[in-house]
Amino acid sequence: MSDGFGEYPSIDPSVPDAMAKSVARGCGGEYKGATEVNLLAFDRCRIAVTLRVRKPLYFREAAVVFVRRIAQSLCLGVLACAPLFASSNEWSQPTAEQLKMTSDPAAPNAAAVYLYYEDLVDDKVHFHKVYAEVKILTEKGKEDFSEIQIPYEQGEAAPEGMTANSMSVNEVRGRTIEPDGTVVPFTGKPYQKELLKTGEEKVMEKVFSLPDLRVGSIIEYQYTIDYESDWFQPPAWMLQKRFFVHEAHYHFVPTDSTRTIVSIDAQGHENVASHLVYFQSLPKGAPQVREGLDGFDLAVDNIPALPDEPYMPPLNSFSYRVLFYYSPYDSGQEFWKAEGKYWSKDVDRFANPSGMIKDVVAQMLSPKDTDVQKLQKIYTAAMTVENTDFTREHTQQENKAEGAKVRTAADIWANKRGDSNEIARLFIAMARAAGFKAYAMIVTERNQNILNLGDLEWNQLSDEIAIVNVNGKEQYFDPGERYCEYGKVDWLHQMMVGIRQTDNGTEVAEVPSGPYTDNAILRTADLTLGPNGAVQGQIRISMTGTDALRWRQYALANDEEATKKAFEKEVQARVPAGVQVKVNHFLALADYTSNLMAILDVSGNMGTAAGKRVILPASFFEASETPLFAAQQRENPVDLHYPFITREDVTLTLAPGLIVETVPTNAQVPYPQMADYQVAYGGKGSVYKEARLLAIGNTIYKTTDYPQLRDFFQKVGAQDQQQLVLDRVAVAAAATPGSGPGTK
Repeated sequence: MSDGFGEYPSIDPSVPDAMAKSVARGCGGEYKGATEVNLLAFDRCRIAVTLRVRKPLYFREAAVVFVRRIAQSLCLGVLACAPLFASSNEWSQPTAEQLKMTSDPAAPNAAAVYLYYEDLVDDKVHFHKVYAEVKILTEKGKEDFSEIQIPYEQGEAAPEGMTANSMSVNEVRGRTIEPDGTVVPFTGKPYQKELLKTGEEKVMEKVFSLPDLRVGSIIEYQYTIDYESDWFQPPAWMLQKRFFVHEAHYHFVPTDSTRTIVSIDAQGHENVASHLVYFQSLPKGAPQVREGLDGFDLAVDNIPALPDEPYMPPLNSFSYRVLFYYSPYDSGQEFWKAEGKYWSKDVDRFANPSGMIKDVVAQMLSPKDTDVQKLQKIYTAAMTVENTDFTREHTQQENKAEGAKVRTAADIWANKRGDSNEIARLFIAMARAAGFKAYAMIVTERNQNILNLGDLEWNQLSDEIAIVNVNGKEQYFDPGERYCEYGKVDWLHQMMVGIRQTDNGTEVAEVPSGPYTDNAILRTADLTLGPNGAVQGQIRISMTGTDALRWRQYALANDEEATKKAFEKEVQARVPAGVQVKVNHFLALADYTSNLMAILDVSGNMGTAAGKRVILPASFFEASETPLFAAQQRENPVDLHYPFITREDVTLTLAPGLIVETVPTNAQVPYPQMADYQVAYGGKGSVYKEARLLAIGNTIYKTTDYPQLRDFFQKVGAQDQQQLVLDRVAVAAAATPGSGPGTK
């Protein structure tokens, strides 16, 4: 197989361990994977008031629920709960050992640790209190806690007949305890800033800094969040934090309201929430949530920090947690089935192949077109629509002034603009109009999140892609991803578990990974080396797939000069020290149907003199690269993001007086079924050539695979640091090509 880049090595393009099933170890414990999250962990509480969950905006501390004012009682054995804990103004007293602590054996190399953390929620009185005691161990820890940030929602509009949710942060208190026991209280005033505003929704943040913070200090802070009497906030206990937690206590008192409570989901549907359910993912051996007359209670200790290793999947989606919901559903399966049905119905309404869409499609297609040709034309048409996620979203006022409305795919086509999901639905509508079976699928973004089916939040899902049956086989498309090539899916959406449409409703499904040949890079360099080490020439870098998409989208958000600078920086980091690269121009920067190419000019100096000899890096494009995965141990799976193949061809012509003396031995580093590396060196007289190939066929590796993966990249890195030796000869002798030692 070539795709214009030459022959590829034989690597199994399948991915044996898909993302959702490969979370073998993460966050300090064992997990079964996204598709096997224990939905049976939902326990029904004796409360029987009715509620419904509203989508969170930015700070997912908990799902917020609001009450419809209806004079109706639906209390079937309401849970009797004790009053909230007695709030005290007394701080805890650190021990002498804690004051003197310079490191923590329980968390080696930690920048800071939580000595104690407490999170208390009372939905009877609409009150949330947080208390934390933190030991600062390093300058990094000092930096991380230099500001305490408290996000909250403010002044949000509510549907007619309901009270707007207005949260307030109160009773912000804190103090710093120095290693000698000196106490410095916080006497300042927190300031407020806006984090996010979308329409009527606003997320604010209270920020304050504790005084005299230094390495060795213990800081304590506490605050309360109050919210409107018609709002309820079942908590999300996120047990794992950025730093190790020695002890933590969580308590939740549910509402005992006798009113009917109606919740509104992320898609705007109202339902009576007749259950209080919760999902728990706890460390092995940890106590379970205790349910009693005083509410729900959990005390835990020795909770490991959230994992943080390079090339790691977003395992935060599966951190230790307990999530509470006032819900109309009594199981996770019921939730995803019902919410999937709502979403699918909206997709079908929007993507209905109306008369206008049918007319447009009929005009662009020919009776002689094959199915593939038809779909290519439809995809091209969808790609002509302005994608406002990559330009700018038009305001309601602008749309109104222009008479633009956005209710169906026909509106998107008429306006010639829409966001990513609207364009994906337009493509589906057009495909359906052409007679194809076309379905929508909604997934997460792989660099941010993995769908956790135990978390009853539809808003985990964000991006819609299309599935079309072509000649009896389903193909996946990503028309909402600007400049994504036909028949390909952005790596952010590959191997992601999501919800898809079928002929019989919706189901949990997984997006397959594309083969490594989808993402190809060819780097070629044609260089000359002067007698004193001056180098000049040209580099051509051709790209398809993910890298081409990345740079095209970068250019959308930046001008061409900024794109050139960024591209130069990336290449500069690879080439030998002393060599400078400058982008001359791009080819096909806005044409996703062609290979993207960058042309760079090369100048500077290269090589180190050693007597009569000159030493050069044998691999020009890898000279400044360091091997991946230097660490011998690994606690979490590895995610290399996407499969790819890279080829490099370098020709170096030497000035008179220099000839090739010694080249490294050709090498191959196999990793059966997973990857391959091959490199060949050739030198004859005044010409040196290098050909290098690296192909990665699998991207997800369990921790048990890590030793072999590390060994592969260590061997590749060592080979890439081999040296080329040149010899200085008399100019007259150099005029006749010779064959010094090791030349070919």
